[in-house]
Amino acid sequence: QGPFYSQNYSGIKDLTAKTEFEYYPNPAHNIRLGALLTRHVFSSTGNEGRVPSGQGLTEIALDKIPERRSTEGALYVNDRWEVSNRFGINVGLRVPYYSAPEATYLEFEPRLSMKVGIGETSSIKGSYTVMNQFIHLVPSTTASVPTDIWTPSSKVTRPQRAWQYALGYFQNFADNAYESSVELYYKDMDHQVLFREGTQLLAYSNIDSVLTYGRGWSYGAEWFVKRRGRRLSGWVAYTLSWTRQRFAALNAGEDFPFKYDRRHNLALVGTYEASRRWTLGANFVFLTGPAYTLPLGRVYASQAGDLYAGLFYDYDNVNNFRLGAYHRLDVAATYHMKPRWFEEADLVISLYNVYSRLNPYFVFLDLDIETGEPVAKQVALLPLVPSVSFNFRF
Repeated sequence: QGPFYSQNYSGIKDLTAKTEFEYYPNPAHNIRLGALLTRHVFSSTGNEGRVPSGQGLTEIALDKIPERRSTEGALYVNDRWEVSNRFGINVGLRVPYYSAPEATYLEFEPRLSMKVGIGETSSIKGSYTVMNQFIHLVPSTTASVPTDIWTPSSKVTRPQRAWQYALGYFQNFADNAYESSVELYYKDMDHQVLFREGTQLLAYSNIDSVLTYGRGWSYGAEWFVKRRGRRLSGWVAYTLSWTRQRFAALNAGEDFPFKYDRRHNLALVGTYEASRRWTLGANFVFLTGPAYTLPLGRVYASQAGDLYAGLFYDYDNVNNFRLGAYHRLDVAATYHMKPRWFEEADLVISLYNVYSRLNPYFVFLDLDIETGEPVAKQVALLPLVPSVSFNFRF
């Protein structure tokens, strides 16, 4: 951007082994036992500043980035029992273990869900779940750096922990041709991670030193309707939600919307069996734009040094603006074939983003050439994309 640059690299490599066993005391009773083990290798770094005079940027030497290694494992058991046509219960326990240099964590994750039938075609379901996450995705909330960095838990950065509660009502109609549900949920999150205010992307090896910690919470309602027809099928899903965070070291200690807070999330999916050979499909999505931080003004200090040529931006609140709404329509036509060489084959012709909506990916700050005033410019990705694919089974 002008005479300044920003470079960021975040890498993660996983090697995982897992196994699971199932036991059926009877057709309505299922017990699952399992274990998994994952070896993580992380490598993250970055640079920013003024572009060197008369030369290009030096590429990040990926083989020189310090690696951070950790091991994550878990044992779990889950018991699902349909006690009767009107009552079912699902109870489980997961015990995750995490090990990194100078840090070891052993947690317990109980979970419980129940279904109570209140009629032939209706039921109420409730659930309680505890979750831990040992790998942190730290988002950048500034407009001009649309990057997230993966980092593992450590002695300083503790695992994220969440408690989720949900209660829903489920109802079928018209001989089970239609399914519908409405569900309320609340999720409490501890040990959330963000960058400290004023953090610069530097070639750091100790990312913990530029992080700050807080808590978050999310709540909302989900509506769902699904139709199963002989030729026309599809579903509609809508979620109304709020996700907030609070950090003592950010935003003067006041809560603010999380970067991935999406007030509205709508999805419409439909398929139509036009004939024995042809199937038509369409998918429409609409999401409220994510929150990000934009400055309200700028200050020029001529003796402020070389970084940014003495130009400083003035911020008020964290995530004080939102990108425009994201929406897109996709369509596809599938031709079903029965060739001699394969058991089954499909030719799929599809259009992604039919009306070529320029959905915003991120915003960066620039100066208007004529007025010299700062302006925010939007960057969009993936306009209309046609594609053809051929799938077969043998």
